[in-house]
Amino acid sequence: MVAALLALLVVALPNTKATFSVEESWKPVTTTSIVAAYRGPRGEILAVTRAQVPNADAWREKTRAKYIEDVERGAMAAIRGAKRISHKTSETNEVPTLDLEVRREDGATIVIRYLLFRTYALALAVEVPRGGSANEARSIAASFAPPAS
Repeated sequence: MVAALLALLVVALPNTKATFSVEESWKPVTTTSIVAAYRGPRGEILAVTRAQVPNADAWREKTRAKYIEDVERGAMAAIRGAKRISHKTSETNEVPTLDLEVRREDGATIVIRYLLFRTYALALAVEVPRGGSANEARSIAASFAPPAS
C-alpha cells in the first residue's frame, strides 16, 4: 500500500510569529475582519483572529485557571447552542493555551485554540460542518503555535 504524501502549507500571520499548517487543498479567503481565513475542501471554515488585550492573569499561576475559565465562558456564550466536547489548558512554547472543542446546535463542530500572549490573544477556529470529521481541524489547531524559544 502506498501512502499519499500530503503537501502542507505553513501559514505565517502578520504582526506575530505564530504559524499554522494546512493542506494545499485549503484555499485562502479574503476578509477585513480577521487575520487569516481559509475554506477547506469539505466545507470547513478556518479563521484566525487577533485581539489586543492584556493577558497578564493567564501568565500568573494563581490566576491562570480562573482567567482561562472566563475565556472559555465567553467562547461558549458566543457560539449558538454550544455544548462543550472537550477543553484543555496547557502551554505552547511557553505561551498559555486553551484548546476547546464544541458542538453547535446545528451539529457543526468548532475546534478552537487560543494563544494568550502577554499583550494580545490569537484564536484559531475551525468550523466542521455537521457529519464531518474534526480530526483535520484538531491537527490544524495543534499546529497553531508561536515558534519555540
